[in-house]
Amino acid sequence: MRSFVILFCAILALIVSPALAARKSGSDGASSKLAGFIARTKASPNNLIQLKDAQDFASLTGVPRDYSVSALLTAVDSGVPCQPCLNFQPNYEAVARSWRKVKGGEKRHVFSQIEFKDGREIFQQLGLSYAPVLLYFPPTTGEHGLGPNAEPVQYDFNRLGFEGGDVAAELSKQIGVDVPYRAPFPWKFALTATLVAVSLTTLLIVVLPRLSSSHFNASGAFGVLIQVATLSTITVMCAGHMWNGIRGAPYMMMGQGGKPEYFASGFQNQYGAETQIVAIIYGLLAFATVSLTILVPKQRDPVRQRAGVYVWSAILLGTFSLLFYVFRIKNPSYPFRLFL
Repeated sequence: MRSFVILFCAILALIVSPALAARKSGSDGASSKLAGFIARTKASPNNLIQLKDAQDFASLTGVPRDYSVSALLTAVDSGVPCQPCLNFQPNYEAVARSWRKVKGGEKRHVFSQIEFKDGREIFQQLGLSYAPVLLYFPPTTGEHGLGPNAEPVQYDFNRLGFEGGDVAAELSKQIGVDVPYRAPFPWKFALTATLVAVSLTTLLIVVLPRLSSSHFNASGAFGVLIQVATLSTITVMCAGHMWNGIRGAPYMMMGQGGKPEYFASGFQNQYGAETQIVAIIYGLLAFATVSLTILVPKQRDPVRQRAGVYVWSAILLGTFSLLFYVFRIKNPSYPFRLFL
């Protein structure tokens, strides 16, 4: 009986030992591979690996992999016009930098990106004809491994959005660890607001008193300012700004081939960029109409008056033609057109 037990244990050891050795070997291989990529992320100011070519991409995302990978396929510096790539790049870098705050995060997840010019083969293999594309590769081995057949998950920009907070929230679900993302300070908005405040202050303190002393009275000058502000607000609201705020409409979307779309199809939908473009068109139409009815008739020089009629009439008709063209973009069955 004792010899039988010893024989059984020996056979069990022969069966189990190779499997454990293979598993350990695979895990050690993945860990040693990760060490090189950790060094590259630490050397990057954005905690982001810039992949050199398709081979580098395959090495990072290849199996076995005891870590997860975010791989951004983009075209920021590839000589290809890609406005969505440019818009998304700072958001992705901010999310990657925030991952440094996670203790031990460098061993759990790696942020990377590859340019179209460096990874054409990858785009061809994946059948991609647009950018940006964000892929999440889950771990295949280790504590959180999903097995060697784990497929990458593509981030849906059209559904989830381009903002850093949206990407961080989705990655937190995939990784199982909260990404401590904080939106960067809006320097562009702050600078714009400062310039607007300085301009209005200068207008109220310097310009309006001089106008009131020479051409208008004080109440008249202030009234002109109120009229301009009111008409500008009405124009923007008529273009759909309030609707965007209520519905949370995206600024723009990606269409077929990765081309940015600034106009949503159908008259029941719209984008933020569309609102701004339509507001500019409405404002230009209004100013052209006011110029033809008020400013041009006040010209005493017949030549200037005739030139004003021609110029503002051309602007008016051309802008109307552009407005009709926008309507046809939103609904191809729109029956009217002018020049375009």
